[in-house]
Amino acid sequence: MNGFERRKEQKRESIRHAALELFKSFGTKKVSVNDIAAKAGVSPVTIYNHFGSKQGLVRDVVKWLLATIVSEYKAIIYSERPYLERWEQMLFQKGEMRHAYHGELLQTILSTDPEIRQFVDAEMQGSIAQLWMDLIAEGKQEGFIRPDMTPEAILLYVEMFRSLADRRPDLYIRLIEDDSLFRDFSRIFLYGLMGKEAEPDLLRAMRGDRQ
Repeated sequence: MNGFERRKEQKRESIRHAALELFKSFGTKKVSVNDIAAKAGVSPVTIYNHFGSKQGLVRDVVKWLLATIVSEYKAIIYSERPYLERWEQMLFQKGEMRHAYHGELLQTILSTDPEIRQFVDAEMQGSIAQLWMDLIAEGKQEGFIRPDMTPEAILLYVEMFRSLADRRPDLYIRLIEDDSLFRDFSRIFLYGLMGKEAEPDLLRAMRGDRQ
């Protein structure tokens, strides 16, 4: 990437960040191209030149957001951190981008844009699902997850928890801010997946303080 292309991409990134912040605060319908341009420090013409239209920008922001989430997932799953720590990070969605992805913003966009819904569904069933499969397969190999548990059941279990967290953010915040409650909940959640041979490892992990 040469200097011109780098500056062009940096400008696009600035516009995306400005748009995402405004969309999260006010929704996509109430935010105009002029609002985004003012926040990003560019002219409205610049936004049209880069994204074609407001709808084009909305779609680009969703795709950029999803790509960022996939990158975060990869950094967690393929890191050298202990398995239980990686599972915790994936389950509780710690990270601004992942929180935005599972929040009301994207759900609203998906309900009004079939093209974006198709794209997101494909990613969910493709690269994101494969990352989770890799994490589950490692857990089975290392003895953390029972070998007779199907990946489909585990992923449904995770998705049910996330759906509740989206609908009741007050409960989610209470859970992640209270270390004692967090450890108890994690124990309840994970005992359903772990075999008897893994329980001592779980107890040792739960006795330590979370970082």
